[in-house]
Amino acid sequence: MKTRFQTLLIAIVCMLGCCSVASAQGKYSLKGTISNADGEKIYLRYGTFEVFTQDSAVVKKGKFRFSGILDRPYTSAILYMGKLEGRNPKYAQFALEPTKMTAELDANQFNKAVFHGGKTQEERNALNAQTAEANKKLDELDKAYSAAKTAQEGEAITAQMAPYSKQLKDACLNFIKTHPDSYLTPEFLRYETGNMSYQELKEVYDGLSDDVKEYGDCKEIVKELASLERVQPGKVAPDFTAKDINGKPFTLSSLKGKVVILDFWASWCKPCRESNPHMLQLYKKYHPKGLEMVYVSDDDRAEAAWRKAVEQDKLKGEGFHHVLRGLKVDRSNGHYNFDKTNDISDKYAIHYLPTKYLIDRAGRIVGKIESNDDLDRELERLLGKAEYAFTIDGTVANAEGKEVLLAYGEGLGMKRERTTVKDGKFQFKGVMDKPYYKGALVLGEWDPRKGGDRCEVALEEGTLTVDASGGKLENATLKGGRAQDELNSYQAMLKPVMDPLMALNNQYYNAKTDKQRNALRQKMEPLSQQYGQMMDNYMRTHPDSYISAENLRMEMGKMSFDDLKNTYNAFTERVRLYGDTDEIEREIDVLSKIQPGAVAPDFTATDVNGKPFTLSSLKGKVVILDFWASWCVPCRKSNPHVRALYDKYHAKGLDIVYVASDDGREDVWRKAIETDQLVGEGYHHVLRGFDMKMAGQYNPKDISNKYAIHYIPTKFLIDREGKIVCRIDEGQDELLDKKLEELMK
Repeated sequence: MKTRFQTLLIAIVCMLGCCSVASAQGKYSLKGTISNADGEKIYLRYGTFEVFTQDSAVVKKGKFRFSGILDRPYTSAILYMGKLEGRNPKYAQFALEPTKMTAELDANQFNKAVFHGGKTQEERNALNAQTAEANKKLDELDKAYSAAKTAQEGEAITAQMAPYSKQLKDACLNFIKTHPDSYLTPEFLRYETGNMSYQELKEVYDGLSDDVKEYGDCKEIVKELASLERVQPGKVAPDFTAKDINGKPFTLSSLKGKVVILDFWASWCKPCRESNPHMLQLYKKYHPKGLEMVYVSDDDRAEAAWRKAVEQDKLKGEGFHHVLRGLKVDRSNGHYNFDKTNDISDKYAIHYLPTKYLIDRAGRIVGKIESNDDLDRELERLLGKAEYAFTIDGTVANAEGKEVLLAYGEGLGMKRERTTVKDGKFQFKGVMDKPYYKGALVLGEWDPRKGGDRCEVALEEGTLTVDASGGKLENATLKGGRAQDELNSYQAMLKPVMDPLMALNNQYYNAKTDKQRNALRQKMEPLSQQYGQMMDNYMRTHPDSYISAENLRMEMGKMSFDDLKNTYNAFTERVRLYGDTDEIEREIDVLSKIQPGAVAPDFTATDVNGKPFTLSSLKGKVVILDFWASWCVPCRKSNPHVRALYDKYHAKGLDIVYVASDDGREDVWRKAIETDQLVGEGYHHVLRGFDMKMAGQYNPKDISNKYAIHYIPTKFLIDREGKIVCRIDEGQDELLDKKLEELMK
């Protein structure tokens, strides 16, 4: 049996419930007091970023008032004075609801505004009190960051911010979980959607009260859920068509049948750029097996920077597809208007860069990629290991029991495998990590000077047959894939020159007198020139041959930067990716940094007196940077001329930096310095930093590597600003004299 009091209580609860729903719409009033603003206008603004309502009032005797009718609560209403743009300090945010509210402000300290009235604002006040200390610390650190003078200081301050930022985020997430009936929850949730999975976001949204779903700012959340649902694993990847970097139409679905990495990035995004080398490695490994790369760039208003980044990061090739995201921003009416009709990022719910999706051959989403390890694992699952199996089946007469060596690869990465001839046959089976390697087969013993019985092979996926039924590998017939066919044709072309050249070379090593050797050199010279011309002509007329890359690697030290770059860029992607091109790419990169006008690459090394020397310490001086060696005859012959220049110009600001290829021969190096009288306060002597253990690799401590030194003597002239004026090769003393005279005027 209900008492009268119980019945009344139930009625009040029911009425409050009805009012709760009704209070989402209705009249509001905002009474405010403000100091230091009499006679000035104060503005109230509420709504969305694109569509909003604005009202104004004049401050009279330190008071102002706004009133009206709201269609719903607005959690991000603002009061401000002056213009709402840039870093306007006269700005305060609050939650405006259909109720009576108050505001207390100081026109000189809007950041200390106090608002009361309405359930939502009181919730915000409570949350602000909870996070006040963290916000204070972040404000202090933000000012310190703005005043930081070095990148290191900025990074240190950013690290200090991290725990306070985490406190704010944790407080926000806790509010979301514990306040399903607050209008603030959708507001906070919108800022966290990019960090939440579809399942997490859906669970939170489903838990919101009906009132909040109807009148809260949930539009973007609902849209986000729809976007996330479209890109869940197993869904067909949302299709799009856009103009690619070459101005041609590209459609994602045109890649059906391929595995696709869809990479959302931007030229200005540091983590994006840092991830590109790994993406390039994956492309090299898996493109032959069916991998394509689609890059969607957030550079719609910076096309030049976009194109430059694509070039710099080497994201080029037939399997790369570059498009802009397609977001249009218009401010013609004084407001930001976003046209996302063709925004690819919007289709994929992109909030942070980089974000990557992996798409399978059927065009279905495998998932969003969270790490390189995840991506590597999924690619191996979809495409198999990036391995290329080969078999060599050989036949050789009169070699029973002899050892056969297979060597392939370059430098320290060279692989060596051995087997034995049995019943006139031998076989090798192996797996390569790329589609092509040049190698050699050697039968029996091999003397690097006298040679032995060998033949070159072009290893590709598949089977290579070697028929040496005549008993000699050097006369064997080889049949395999395309690369071996090219090698056979190339060797046949060179044979009329190589046979007599090798015969003369053997005679040269067996010659007993200088007169005999000089005579043989004269005979070899025209053949050597013809051989070089044939190599050069081949690489320029066969851009799709791996042999061309090998020829270019041998010739690049004699070529100008532009000629090298143009010749290399003319090669097909197949050759650039899988030919012997690592050294060529490194050479092009180094040469690009030592062109006239570029800042001379800096280095620090221990000088001849055991003290550290840094090239950039000579800024303000004119510098001759001379690469030489004690054992180099042309270098030693050049030293008197350099010494004369030193005597003439040192008083005017000329210093000489000698970089010697005498590592491991320090006594000889020191003696040569003394003998050639290269001593004085303006002389600086260091060793190049050569390390035999790193032969065939790029050694960052080797100064010669920084300057693409292949021959000595080689000199660089550097101006007072530390910029390269020119390179001086052997026999170019007149160029050095002329440029130096111009600098020393």
